[in-house]
Amino acid sequence: MNIEPRRNVKERLPIHQNFIEPHNYQPLFKSPVSTRSRQQRPSKLPSFKMPSGQQVSIAVSPPVSPQWRTRNMSRAESRMLNVSPPQVLQSPKYVIQMSIFNENLLQKALQRKNNETGMIKQLVQTPQKMLHQQSLIREDLNKASFKFLFVLGKGGFGKVWRVELCKTRKQYAMKEMSKARILSKKSVHSVLNEKILLSKLRHSFIANIHFAFQDRDHLHLVMDLLTGGDLRYHIGVNRRFTEWQTKFVIACLLLSLEYLQNNNIIHRDIKPENVVFDKKGYPRLTDFGIARVLKPENSQETSGTPGYMAPEVMCRQNHGIGVDHFALGVMIHEFMLGKRPYVGRSRKEIKEMMLTKQVNIKRQDGWSSDSADICNQLLQRKQQHRLGFDGVQSIKKHSWFQHVNWQSLIDKTMPSPFSELAYSEDKDFKRQISSDHDSEDSLIQENAGALRRNSIQDMFKDYEYNDRGVTGSTNSTQIQ
Repeated sequence: MNIEPRRNVKERLPIHQNFIEPHNYQPLFKSPVSTRSRQQRPSKLPSFKMPSGQQVSIAVSPPVSPQWRTRNMSRAESRMLNVSPPQVLQSPKYVIQMSIFNENLLQKALQRKNNETGMIKQLVQTPQKMLHQQSLIREDLNKASFKFLFVLGKGGFGKVWRVELCKTRKQYAMKEMSKARILSKKSVHSVLNEKILLSKLRHSFIANIHFAFQDRDHLHLVMDLLTGGDLRYHIGVNRRFTEWQTKFVIACLLLSLEYLQNNNIIHRDIKPENVVFDKKGYPRLTDFGIARVLKPENSQETSGTPGYMAPEVMCRQNHGIGVDHFALGVMIHEFMLGKRPYVGRSRKEIKEMMLTKQVNIKRQDGWSSDSADICNQLLQRKQQHRLGFDGVQSIKKHSWFQHVNWQSLIDKTMPSPFSELAYSEDKDFKRQISSDHDSEDSLIQENAGALRRNSIQDMFKDYEYNDRGVTGSTNSTQIQ
């Protein structure tokens, strides 16, 4: 028995016999060229010669052209290429809705383009004004929006800070009022009333507001920065004023009162503490907490500062613009003689002095007789006999003001006698920021629990205000 070693099938069988065809392969497909004849056909592929002399072909995939793809497609596939997508029939209602939708899109696009064109045109015309207004559009103002520099003073409800708006680096005065103190003094209406009135007023001789916002514990009122000090400070430094200094202050206050009376408002708390000088040395009227819109019946409103209050307010009578004119007479008396006409340890004593005698001063040394005359007319106890009962114009026409150029005073071109008295930023009495806080104040501690209730916070709702780019001062703003 001849036993040979097992060999590979490929070595023993021809090439065409190595391919084992299935039983159903031959009837379905017949190759046009047999395997043997395909091997005998010369190869068109590139080749190179090995060192051993053997010729080796390199396999290269031929490029496939689009013509080949189309040529080898079946008839069904070629018909599918030539068939267009079916047309979906649209209802008339759908066509109308789509046309309206496209028209609205076109109108919005045109409106957006017109708005952009208008803004660019306005920016080209007034670039500085536009940039300033854009910088003043500030939303969600809070304490973090300002840099607190130092304390300017203290009031009944908190501190007055000198602050700097971080976005524009412009400086303001900010009144920080404790809600707990406001509640303890029952002055919620007074504080809200001040914000409402000042938001409708803008004049060059009053302290205008720019922003108002709140947090859980405090109300913040951002106003014009007035660096000249209040009139009470200057009285304490100089004791008495000259006649020209007194005339200058009273004339400026008359301009502010004239603006308020044109808007049907009475201040009701004119006193040296509420008159503050700006950096030019011009006085401005501040603190509109108890100011009111003039009404025929106001006998129950008796708020004010004793010593500067008119007799009709002390006696709970209906009052009008004459209460502010009486306070001007008190200030002239104080500047001239160094004291108020009616003094006392209590409100009752001051009231008794008013009812007892009528003040009538004589000409003082260094003062004209007109100064004593206008003071006596402004201090008349009966408001019907008081100078200015029919308006500020009768006071401005008094002979004491005959040499006053009112237009230059309005334009603030007249030299101020207080320009040298206005204190600078380097004064030592300005208290710098320190680490002590008023968190231990008993009033705040007593009302801290009440501030957690929503009903208490609702009492201060709508306190926010933003001037939205309103700049400068105007003398013609009217309250609607």
